[in-house]
Amino acid sequence: MGIVLAGCSAPEPAPETEQEAAPTTLTVGVVGSLTSFNAASATGDTAANRAVASLLDEKLGSLDGDLQVVPNDGFGRITRVQGDPLKVSYELFDDRVWSDGTPVSLDDLLFGWAVTSHFFDDATYDDAGQIVSGTRYFDTAMPADPNARTARPSIDRSDDTLTLTYDEPFADWNRQWLLDRPVHVVAERAGVSVKDLLTAILTVPEGDPQAPAAPNPVLMAAAEAWNTGFDVPAGTAVDPASVVSAGPWTVTESTADTLTLARRDSYQGAHFPGLEALSVRFFPDRAAQLSALEAGVVDIANVGEIDVAERETLTDAGYQVQVGPTTQTLHLRFGEGTASDLRQAMTLAIDRSSIVRDVLGPMRPDAQPLQSFLSSSATGQLYNDLVAGNGAPGTGSDADAARNALGDRAAVLRVAYDATDELSSQVFPRLVSMGARAGIAVRAATADDTADATLAWVGEDESLYRSARDRIAEGVDGLNTDELFAELTVHTDPVDILAEAKEIDRSLFAAFAGVPLFERTGAVVSAAGVGGVDYTSEPDGVPPAFWTWSAPSQ
Repeated sequence: MGIVLAGCSAPEPAPETEQEAAPTTLTVGVVGSLTSFNAASATGDTAANRAVASLLDEKLGSLDGDLQVVPNDGFGRITRVQGDPLKVSYELFDDRVWSDGTPVSLDDLLFGWAVTSHFFDDATYDDAGQIVSGTRYFDTAMPADPNARTARPSIDRSDDTLTLTYDEPFADWNRQWLLDRPVHVVAERAGVSVKDLLTAILTVPEGDPQAPAAPNPVLMAAAEAWNTGFDVPAGTAVDPASVVSAGPWTVTESTADTLTLARRDSYQGAHFPGLEALSVRFFPDRAAQLSALEAGVVDIANVGEIDVAERETLTDAGYQVQVGPTTQTLHLRFGEGTASDLRQAMTLAIDRSSIVRDVLGPMRPDAQPLQSFLSSSATGQLYNDLVAGNGAPGTGSDADAARNALGDRAAVLRVAYDATDELSSQVFPRLVSMGARAGIAVRAATADDTADATLAWVGEDESLYRSARDRIAEGVDGLNTDELFAELTVHTDPVDILAEAKEIDRSLFAAFAGVPLFERTGAVVSAAGVGGVDYTSEPDGVPPAFWTWSAPSQ
């Protein structure tokens, strides 16, 4: 007899519910508080606000890790149309919109020109920088550059271009990006119409400090909105909808210590991020930032100058640590009254290689003595090109030549320096011993002394033009330094600017104007598996090119 088995088969397994992948996101750690979404204003110009601006504000150019200009070819074009008179055209590509859907237009560029040019200002100032008469409209962190004056822009809407004609050729024409706060938002916060604001920009006469006029009410309202209307009062929450950006991020959430950004689908441009979201965490100080890194709650941070132990702690915690030079450079700067033979002798007496090896070697073994007054290795290839043939002296010491420069007489050099600065305090005793070998008694200048020299940290600009201007503003100049700078200012070709900068360096070295020493060291930290994060030589800047960042593989 056959046995019939009951036909009961095992039940089909329930289909697995697909888990929606969590959005790819990273957290950036920044020191400071968010106080304004206008980092270009005098009150908004802080490291934390600049960090947020670098993520939200799309412009016609950006800076790479060496602080050199990278044109934003996904947004528009800046073109030098003519050299003398210098004409520069600005073109915006179609379909570029602010995060609220409003098109980015030539009107925005026109407003940006009104802000940065200070064309309408007619203020005069006292020695303390206070206004004594007239009006200053837009209170920008960067003062108006007297060499960057232009006529009122011309606009060709059929060609979608705005053209600037400069009064004189200007070396930094390719760093004038114009795009600023959205003009429609400024007008709304000022209580004026966009049409009335643009009409004022196109018709109000140029300001004349010799004949100040009554402030234009539309421009004044717009200026007041620009100056403070984007500030974030302490203890208040930011309404995400009020933050209008041109870049690929939109603000979705804000707390006292965190700003959450999401990628926006309406963005058209070359900087579309691989990440879907990004958080910015704010910390009261560097110690808190480092603690957050060690706790694993921050993925990317520019931590600035760290010591060997801090680097080892971060490395042991699995972080990638990139170190390099920053734009803060230490110089021994001689005073104008310091005798030429003493300046020459001290320059010859200093062993810069030894100083750099002792002071920077533990963190940055490949560091080299600074070989320019105007730039540093923080600017990458630009610096390499500049120091090739710029008259920089050797980096060792020559005590015999130093004694000969003084005719074998004894001398005293009184040096002012910040004893609370760790690196300056390491350098000063080395100057004492090196000077002694050449018969120079190096002394710390007292409060009552007129210092013969100063150990001074100098902030470097990414622009050779601005660095040159700032370096020759005080101290000893060469025989023809001012004339060389005047020539540099009116060059518009980078090759010619570089050649003139070499001559300025040469004139300063020949005059023994000072002794460039070295750059402060910085560090950029990223978590294990995080990709695309490059070093930046900006001391407190967010690492560049956030659109290349990637989260660790899941």
